[in-house]
Amino acid sequence: MFRKTKQKIENQTSSIRLLRRWFSRSEWLIRLLGLTRARGSASEPGLVLIQIDGLSRRQFERALARAHLPFLARLRREEGYRLHSLYSGLPSVTPAMTAELLYGIKCAVPSFSFYSRASGTVVRMFDPHPAREVDERLRAQGPPLLADGSAYAGLFTGGAAEAHFCASTMGLDDLFRRKYPLRLAVVLLFSVYSLLRVGVLLAVEFVLALFDFARGLIAGHDLWTELKFVPSRVGVSILMRELATIGAKIDVTRGLPIVYLDYVGYDEQAHRRGPSSRFAHWTLKGIDRAAARVWRAARRSSLRPYDVWIFSDHGSEEMVPYARRAGRTLEETVREVLGSAIRTFIDDVDGAPIRSLGPRSSLAGRSGMRPRLCRDGRTAAHLQICAAEPVLAARGPIGHIYFQCPLDRDERDCLAQALVERGRIPLVAVREGRDRVRIWTSEGQFRLPDDTGLVFPRDHPFLEEIVPDFITACWHPDAGDFVLWGWSRAERSCVFSLETGSHGGPGREETHAFALLSQGAPIQTGAKGYLRPLDLRRAALRHLRRDLSGRRLAIAARSASP
Repeated sequence: MFRKTKQKIENQTSSIRLLRRWFSRSEWLIRLLGLTRARGSASEPGLVLIQIDGLSRRQFERALARAHLPFLARLRREEGYRLHSLYSGLPSVTPAMTAELLYGIKCAVPSFSFYSRASGTVVRMFDPHPAREVDERLRAQGPPLLADGSAYAGLFTGGAAEAHFCASTMGLDDLFRRKYPLRLAVVLLFSVYSLLRVGVLLAVEFVLALFDFARGLIAGHDLWTELKFVPSRVGVSILMRELATIGAKIDVTRGLPIVYLDYVGYDEQAHRRGPSSRFAHWTLKGIDRAAARVWRAARRSSLRPYDVWIFSDHGSEEMVPYARRAGRTLEETVREVLGSAIRTFIDDVDGAPIRSLGPRSSLAGRSGMRPRLCRDGRTAAHLQICAAEPVLAARGPIGHIYFQCPLDRDERDCLAQALVERGRIPLVAVREGRDRVRIWTSEGQFRLPDDTGLVFPRDHPFLEEIVPDFITACWHPDAGDFVLWGWSRAERSCVFSLETGSHGGPGREETHAFALLSQGAPIQTGAKGYLRPLDLRRAALRHLRRDLSGRRLAIAARSASP
């Protein structure tokens, strides 16, 4: 009797699964698009990595408390998910963190925007060509995490067999082009609800732009500038989120071993309106719903048992635009201190050039470009920094000055001191000796790693790893001869772009991300009590039963629990 009842229940369950698969939109899309399924994977674990871009642990917990993330709260309450602190690494920007996660390479870039000494051009990591170059270089250095899997909306492909909407490819790949021009139309036809949601959110975003216009009059913003970027923000924050969600659901239904997707909507809003703003937290509700849809699809997959991990790449902090604090742009400051022309590459969060907020005047209160005396009596014009123009590249709270020929020690010290004292730049760093960095701040001169406690707060949660990462970032081959940091431990940090929220430096919140992982995730935090991207990468490899080189473990080891 018991066996008959058990068999009847199993048959009913099997019938329900068949009906669910028959009516599943993902299943129909797989058939209509002619996509292949993974074979022989029923005993192999799968992994879905959902990245919420720019959400710090503090803002994550705040969103949980305000019921902005009800599904993620349910994962903790009912599914046994555990919350971990995740140190982003330095610089605390997406390309550096994801390079460490996907390839195992720390401090892969010196900042989000920098001067490439090899190509002789200033690059921004959301541009396809430099992102592709860095991606290819990383692939040659470290085994990719996403081999045989898929990636959505990230900067790098991570070695994924199928990469969609990634900055390094910026293509719609075979899913939407080449031999099947109607594929995108088919996907959209089967996602009418998503299309309606995008339309509603577009209207809401337009209204938010009007509010920003009214609120930003004092800051010098205008209606046209704000409205001009509504389509791009909606495309990145909403349309790309919906397409990535649809694609991830299809991929877990197909049984791909690993699927990675990056939701960037919160980070976009946090840059413009601030990380704690209602507008930024409003986007988390849509991200939460999208993550729930992916999680349910992963649980229902019949081809592979999936685990789903949710994490952020870094945090974001409220910052003061440097131009507002100093009364002049960073370009004007550097030009005045150097006493010579410079080639400048600074733009705000939307890529528009920064304009001066006040009249041009010298740092000493005189008008024009008159040279000024250094401490030893020489003038900045006397130093001249060679005939070739120096290059200034800055975005977010990190800037770089590149000289065309080396400075002697006195010239270097004079200019660094002037940038801090008269230019009001919070921190200037230069390479010195072997694996050491000299620091100038308003509190004096210091040397790392010797004066760690005098530069960074002793109670910083990641002090042990921030110092070597800071030094490594300053010693990056593409770092400037002077690295300008907007971070300050004495006052609110400043940002060289026109942003309300930003990240990149060693601040407590911008480096403090989170990881929400299942109870069985093979995590090893050690004595430090937190994770960094390299720890998350190793845990993912263990879950997938691969060694550190990315190869699958021996068959005998596959049957063992991770």
